[in-house]
Amino acid sequence: MFNSYAAAAAGDEVLARTIIDGVKRVAASGRYMNESEMLTMAQAKRFGLCYRNGPSTPCPQHLPRFVGRMYTNLLISMAVLDSSMTDDDRAVIVPWIERGYKTFVAPELAGDPSGIYDFANYGMARLALAAVTDDMGLANLELNARRRDFIKHIESSGYIDENSYRGERAFWYHTAGLDPALSYALIAREWGVDFFKDPTLGPRLRAAVDKTVLGLSDYAAFRSVGNRGDAYTTDPRDRIADVHQFALNLIPIAAREYGVRITPGARYRNLSRLEAYTQTSGFSARCYYSGR
Repeated sequence: MFNSYAAAAAGDEVLARTIIDGVKRVAASGRYMNESEMLTMAQAKRFGLCYRNGPSTPCPQHLPRFVGRMYTNLLISMAVLDSSMTDDDRAVIVPWIERGYKTFVAPELAGDPSGIYDFANYGMARLALAAVTDDMGLANLELNARRRDFIKHIESSGYIDENSYRGERAFWYHTAGLDPALSYALIAREWGVDFFKDPTLGPRLRAAVDKTVLGLSDYAAFRSVGNRGDAYTTDPRDRIADVHQFALNLIPIAAREYGVRITPGARYRNLSRLEAYTQTSGFSARCYYSGR
């Protein structure tokens, strides 16, 4: 994905062709589809609940989530490089990537997740597919669905259900959910829908940004609402009182859209340097603003 954005930004058709040809070879071979290790969520759940034998035991559901993340990255990359693809490229790549989407991403979209997580609950994958297939009907369906999803999960207080109630990691998960939500709002704007100005959703997004500021300045006050759901930890050793290292877009969006300065801690600064782009939100907000 990073190289796809680099190729598009620089108009580098050689790099774009290298990426497209690589994906095309993978698609032609049918890779990442039928391998026994490529579990769907339904298959993963047959192995039992996450951490059922303790916090250090495996979570089978992580695998299909990471597979869904992989296909979302591929979808976004192909959407970014859409103008560089030929009809022959599309004839090979699109059916394969649609199959991966239907197998690994669509089940996540069809579910009812608690909170907001990767790629705005994979809404960005559906928007990317709409871009690649030039399907405005699918895009409109997704934009309407995501607005409802955000209103459902982002409370008027600014807390996110269940992200903001996950015990000692509640603040970390709050920022992990807010980053793709704000990122999605920027993408939605490019599709002609302004979530920031939405009379119901807009104030909630702003309140969630304000709760981020609160969490950094007064962690105890942020945590005063307690825990919720069944995915929280109360072990002080699990505490992460800092912005999630993948939340690279949260800081520039808060600054540009609301004039709010978010100053993360040392943990974020150290880990975020290893990330070239936010791998759970699909693009760079700094790059977005630099071209405006």
